[in-house]
Amino acid sequence: MSTPETALNETGLKNDQEKLKFREKLAVQLNSATGSFHNQVIQLFLLYYYTDIMKLSAAYVAGLFLVARIVDAFLAPIFGIIIDKVSTPWGKYKPWYIITGALIGVFGWLTFTDFHLGTVGNHIYATITYFIYSGLKSMEQAPANALTPAITKSVEERVSINQIGYFMMMIAILFAQMGIQPLYTRVGGGDPALGFSIIMGVVGIVGIGIAIFQQRTIKERHISPAQTKENAPSIKEMTVGVFTNKYALIPFIYSFAINLATGIKSGITIYYFKYFFENEGLMVIAGVIGMLPTLIGVAFSSKVTKRIGIRNNLLIGIIVSALTTAAVVFIPPTQVGVITYLTLSGIGNIFVGLSTPAQGTMLPAAMDYSEWKTGKNFNAFMGSFYGFLQTFATAISGAIAAGSLALIGYVAGAPEQSSSTLFGLKVLMSIIPAIVTLLQLAVLWFDLSESKQAQITKELAERKNHA
Repeated sequence: MSTPETALNETGLKNDQEKLKFREKLAVQLNSATGSFHNQVIQLFLLYYYTDIMKLSAAYVAGLFLVARIVDAFLAPIFGIIIDKVSTPWGKYKPWYIITGALIGVFGWLTFTDFHLGTVGNHIYATITYFIYSGLKSMEQAPANALTPAITKSVEERVSINQIGYFMMMIAILFAQMGIQPLYTRVGGGDPALGFSIIMGVVGIVGIGIAIFQQRTIKERHISPAQTKENAPSIKEMTVGVFTNKYALIPFIYSFAINLATGIKSGITIYYFKYFFENEGLMVIAGVIGMLPTLIGVAFSSKVTKRIGIRNNLLIGIIVSALTTAAVVFIPPTQVGVITYLTLSGIGNIFVGLSTPAQGTMLPAAMDYSEWKTGKNFNAFMGSFYGFLQTFATAISGAIAAGSLALIGYVAGAPEQSSSTLFGLKVLMSIIPAIVTLLQLAVLWFDLSESKQAQITKELAERKNHA
């Protein structure tokens, strides 16, 4: 019986062909970094940009965001189905991944550029550019999630790819959170509209450069024989194939739970620091302090995963995350409480860092299993639904956070909140997200071992050679 370490090496196919160069791993994950940057800019600044710079009504913007989300929810799976049904001379997933990434940069710039078209013109312009911008971000999920299993079948290499991706994402998020606000007024010479346009224009140019780099660097090594119109999977086959595959359902549940728990905490954090600790500025401090343990965990993720296996790594991370989150309910509103909160956050983030790259290997493994079992490839559809659940969880978490504030008696703008409201904030920061985190224990049923993945990889290669 093989140990996790032995099995992990077996999946590496015992040759140098499966070992990827750092530049290719970087190319695969650069869109994750730029995508995280765009997400942060949208969340932190787009509402302000629309209402205070383009002078759009807040009600209209709220409706625009809601309708775009609904459209995106249907657009992502449709795009995934299209990708699964066609092949191009330039690759199966790579062209779509590169094109959507580059276009996101272009429409990010257009969205944050004010051409001074007047009230009606600005509303029309904002609607068109945001729908395309948001739609492209949603569509990118399909090729992004399907690309890794087409590049490598090595679990070890997949963990390494996700490590690099997580580092890149953290850097991008940090820049968006701490760099955009002081930059947009400075580079625009005091004109915030010009500042945003310049910053997002530079990001767009960088995105085009990334696309060129990706085209020259990324190689799809594990693509099934082309699916023609005659043998391409039907929508029914895709749906049944995905939703009867427990190895796909488990990462779906896991990802949904992570984003739901994180979203609830994120939505409540500013209220928690402002009214419980009476120090809103702690939010930034906690974010910066929490980042270092996460990066340390990511740095050691590959070694830990190799030693104890993917599932054990994930289970330990889930238990520690649930316990450190739930413990927040016992923290007092004192300086000692602040230190305790930061300590618990640091401990939890170390294990988040350790487990996150390993988590990213589950969906590619489920994609390989699905193709092995059915003989059909619908990785893009699977990837698009995975992305949809992340978006849906974020939307639901925002609604839960907003609705919960009303339930606990929060009074907007009040200098102080009642004791029952403060207790409610503690529960929303601890017990509720901890319970949601426990949904991730679905990984207990993820018994697709590393050695089994190696066997699947071998048989898929044999099928490809005999096709």
